[in-house]
Amino acid sequence: MTTKQQIKGLYAPLLQANPDLVPAGRNRVWLKPVGPVGRMILVDRISNPRVCVVSWHLVPFFMHETRSWQDLGRGGDRIQRSAHFPGGYGWFWSDPTIYEDFVHQVDAVALSAFRTLDTGRKCLEFASTHPDRKGFLNQDWHLAACIALDELKRAQEIWAEMRPFYFSDHVPEHASLQRMRDRLRLLDQPLRAGNRDVLFAILRRWEAETIAGSPLEPYWSPGQYPL
Repeated sequence: MTTKQQIKGLYAPLLQANPDLVPAGRNRVWLKPVGPVGRMILVDRISNPRVCVVSWHLVPFFMHETRSWQDLGRGGDRIQRSAHFPGGYGWFWSDPTIYEDFVHQVDAVALSAFRTLDTGRKCLEFASTHPDRKGFLNQDWHLAACIALDELKRAQEIWAEMRPFYFSDHVPEHASLQRMRDRLRLLDQPLRAGNRDVLFAILRRWEAETIAGSPLEPYWSPGQYPL
């Protein structure tokens, strides 16, 4: 199995070259400052112990479905080896070239974009328009994003489609789904009334609940809504 020490060694030159990155969480590093949308790099284990995979993620902390600050969110993609190296999306520990290539590829594919996404608004707009990610964004994501961006008319249209299900007699099978249902129902009255102050207060509370007490909290700047 890929070990923590191997992953730490892979990250070491990247962290040295980029002092605005901070390791926090299992196999993750984050770009500072951490705002309402986290910008994260993940080195992950797979079933093959000889290889790991690398990915980038935009993680909104104010979403009703966010259960942990370590969630991967719905914006992200794999990072593959440079074209002139073998492996594709697999980073093989036996290949000594992965260390230098890791720094190059993470910078070229993720960090160069992350540094331009220096506000929550830019992160959400990027995620919603990035052609490789658009299909992964469901109605729930767009609902919260539209509220955060003060696009209330669109949020009301989305909620009108979703509302019958969340106010039906359907009983969620799992506690996490019930939590999502309860959170969404909190949005109902203020959203239909167009009460921005209440809606933004709810998002601020969800964001704080996600980050508070986590290793990311020292680097966190709470979102100012609308983003």
